[in-house]
Amino acid sequence: MIRLVVSSLENIIELDENREVGEDILDLIVRLKEKDIKFAVATAQNYDSVKDIFGRLKNDIIYICNDGGVVIYQDKVISKTPIDRLVCLGVTDELGEDKNYRLMLSGEKNAVLLKSNATFERRLKKNGIKPEFIGSTQEMSGDITKITIFNDKGFTEADFSNFIEKWGNKANISATDETQLFVTGQYVSKGMALAVVQHLFDISEEDTVVFGAGFSDIDMFNHSYFAYAMMNSAAQVRDSAQHIAENVNTIIEDILRM
Repeated sequence: MIRLVVSSLENIIELDENREVGEDILDLIVRLKEKDIKFAVATAQNYDSVKDIFGRLKNDIIYICNDGGVVIYQDKVISKTPIDRLVCLGVTDELGEDKNYRLMLSGEKNAVLLKSNATFERRLKKNGIKPEFIGSTQEMSGDITKITIFNDKGFTEADFSNFIEKWGNKANISATDETQLFVTGQYVSKGMALAVVQHLFDISEEDTVVFGAGFSDIDMFNHSYFAYAMMNSAAQVRDSAQHIAENVNTIIEDILRM
């Protein structure tokens, strides 16, 4: 019996002009809740930037944020894996003053910048991210669970290899495109975060449905008996899932009819 539905946010759940989830999805989540089926969203973003998009249901959602670095439910952190503090200091000391890079540090719930840049801030706000400003990593309270490194000129393979060589033994280094690189805790992934959620709520992989569209979602497929890749996702993502779906709504409707 299905007890947990997990969907990646990016490239799956559409938001309206107010950056809110549509009523069709909200209604489905309500119907899932009535059948005691939990709904989780997995995202690369920090909690403060996504919690309000679900409006009246925001406290009913399980949030796997920062690519698995933190899990939050009913506004409480139920799991987190911080980045090694020496890695944080190494990344910010080396790249923080380089004009080619913009760094965003994500804590348990919020995001911060080390320096102000109006163009960069507007770009973040389009995605609902409203960062705070600090002078250095030492001023950030709490743990850092993700560092996003932006480079509009793009990262080369040599750049990526360099970061792996310097910090890969103590952190997880990943990328979704040529302009963004992510640093998270050493064993952090959306899949590992999903495993934590399943353990905390005593839900098996056989009772879990996962929807994914990106490479970071593939690891979640390994923790679900019912893994769906979106039809418009990359071939490697589709090949990693058991099923292909055109949209989330149709499959959830089928789950509710079961």
